[in-house]
Amino acid sequence: MSESGKHPAVIAVLEEIAQWKSRADGEFTTSMAEVDREEDASRRAIEEAQRQLLALATLRAELRDKHAQVAMEAERRERAALREGLSTDRGVIEARAAQLDVAIGAREAELQGQLKDPEVAAAVEEYEKFVEVEASLAALPASYRRAILDHHERVRRRLEPVIAASNAGPPVLGLSPVGVGVLFAVDPADGTPEALVAVLPVPYSVCRDWAERKEDLASLFAYRVVAAVSRLLAAVGAGSAPIQYTELAGCLAIQVWLGDCEIVGDLNERALEEIDALREEAEELSAAGIELYGLWVRAAMLADEEG
Repeated sequence: MSESGKHPAVIAVLEEIAQWKSRADGEFTTSMAEVDREEDASRRAIEEAQRQLLALATLRAELRDKHAQVAMEAERRERAALREGLSTDRGVIEARAAQLDVAIGAREAELQGQLKDPEVAAAVEEYEKFVEVEASLAALPASYRRAILDHHERVRRRLEPVIAASNAGPPVLGLSPVGVGVLFAVDPADGTPEALVAVLPVPYSVCRDWAERKEDLASLFAYRVVAAVSRLLAAVGAGSAPIQYTELAGCLAIQVWLGDCEIVGDLNERALEEIDALREEAEELSAAGIELYGLWVRAAMLADEEG
């Protein structure tokens, strides 16, 4: 028999193993609890991230919708600005047309006053009679013909101020220069153009009532731009293109169908060149202090606003 209080060595080993296992179980339990906490935290973070992603996706959609509205609003404002610009320019031309008409009337009244002077009236009558018989002077003797020509030259010098006033260009108003624009657009904007439109800052009545309407600065402006558009079409190979005159925002618009034409050269550049040439040659615009410009815009900006 063994001594009292003594245990086999294996029991101590087994106890150590049991203690080790107990510690390991405790560590496992602690670690698993930590993993569970981390997992729960990660799951909550993922759920929060998913909520944030959903919120961001919603915000992105809202921003896109808002941006689309901004683009639409920008087009609306641009369209409104162009119409307001046309209205303003038309008002400038109509106002200066009235002022130019008053100046022309005043000069005409002054000229008529000069013509009522008996000496001037007699000189005018004599001048006109000479014009009627001038072709027959060759049949007269040289000395007689020279005397008549000398006398006519004295009459002509006497009438020089009257003749100059009769043949003078439009009176200069002396107003501050102001720019007005003719709007051009083609459709489609890219590729081969099928249609051209030019909008003039003059009232549509210039075209509609041309037979009854008094010729003024607005009608002269329209005549010159119509001629410039005709030259433009001829220059780019569209001289036979059909033209239609219509109304846009109260202004005169020239519409041209180009679909059956083969355009040669740069339509945009040539149009601006024609406007530049018109600006140089239009003495009535210069007298009224109006500087003409050409401006290319998108065709959509000249269309009626939907809704």
